[in-house]
Amino acid sequence: MKDKDLQTQNFSNFPVDSVIEEDSIKVFDSVTMKYSSKLLVFPNLHDKKLLDSIYSHKKNITDFSKNGLQKYLKEQKEEAYASVKTSTAGIQRWENTSQMNLKSNKNGFIHIQYYDNISEDGSSGNYRYVEKVIDLKNNKKLQLSDITVISKNKLSEILKKNICNTTMMQQMEKYDQKGFGILASIDFPVTSNFYFDDNNLYFHYNMNEITTNYAIGDIIIPVPWTDLKGSLKSDFQQRMKIKY
Repeated sequence: MKDKDLQTQNFSNFPVDSVIEEDSIKVFDSVTMKYSSKLLVFPNLHDKKLLDSIYSHKKNITDFSKNGLQKYLKEQKEEAYASVKTSTAGIQRWENTSQMNLKSNKNGFIHIQYYDNISEDGSSGNYRYVEKVIDLKNNKKLQLSDITVISKNKLSEILKKNICNTTMMQQMEKYDQKGFGILASIDFPVTSNFYFDDNNLYFHYNMNEITTNYAIGDIIIPVPWTDLKGSLKSDFQQRMKIKY
């Protein structure tokens, strides 16, 4: 199927496959490596620019077929093994996890979540999430400007208001007033890490992306569509059937 045929495709039946590579390797007597990686496969997408965007979290992918992606994962595993084998860091347990998951498919928009984590002797601080929304109808990665014309400053104010309404912040106000004060007073950054559903636009922040002055893990801040009333692009609003 050619990409131009996506214009008339039933998007709810858009085919998605996956490839997985998993292994647990004893590198030396006291050193082990656990490797787990998953990539989605889109057999009906052929536009290289779009595919490069979808797989931009990985380097040097040139073959986007199922066999090509499976081969790529095997090569990545071997590279990870070689890196651990030559490491002088003194780490005994290495875990390398990479996931690419389809979270939703609605109205011709697919939401893909990427997760990467390198754990060293049980540490968990090296993880990262990336959210992408692909517009199958228009054959592109969706940008925030495709959804709303709201100014960055106004959106920053909304995000600041909404994080203060979260259970986390309500608990911090009671038990960690210093941390609460730091998060409640910053000029709130607007991340391009977003996705949406029928009710909200969600912004996903990784560790230290909101501020480096206070240690906080990843957090998702929902922005109800009503907060964006009057700023939504009409074609997006109609396509998502958003009613206030």
